[in-house]
Amino acid sequence: MLVVQVVLKQWDKGQRSAEDVSARAAMPTRYPVISPDAQYLFDHKVVIDQHGDNIMKNRLRYESTDDNKFIIDRFGFDLNSQDVVHFPQPDSMLPPSHIANLSQGWIQCHYEWRYKVFEGGLYYWLYEQLTLNAASVENLIEDVFTGSEPAQVIAF
Repeated sequence: MLVVQVVLKQWDKGQRSAEDVSARAAMPTRYPVISPDAQYLFDHKVVIDQHGDNIMKNRLRYESTDDNKFIIDRFGFDLNSQDVVHFPQPDSMLPPSHIANLSQGWIQCHYEWRYKVFEGGLYYWLYEQLTLNAASVENLIEDVFTGSEPAQVIAF
């Protein structure tokens, strides 16, 4: 079973003070995996656990493919081989890159991005820091991400 935990931190231009930065830095990047936050999907092959901000609503898109792969945001997981790939920025011409294999332990990935948002007749930048924790497990346990350190920490 693939367990994917996503932690989103989102802010706008008005939330860039030293105090705001410190408050975001103090927020955890991993949590216990507990229902109702954690949801089983695709015949219990995948567990999704999302925490943090979601200002844009339904920010994360995910899908399961016919060839037993799971794609969420910029990451692809092969449920058979346990390989993980990263898809570069949407406007990049770079191909996906292999970043890990979950048979060697759970991984934590980080990246920052920004979105142009139109709201109330005005455009603004919405900044985001995404942390993705991923593990392959036989049986789901609550402390899959909090009981040990990641085998790999990857920053983009």
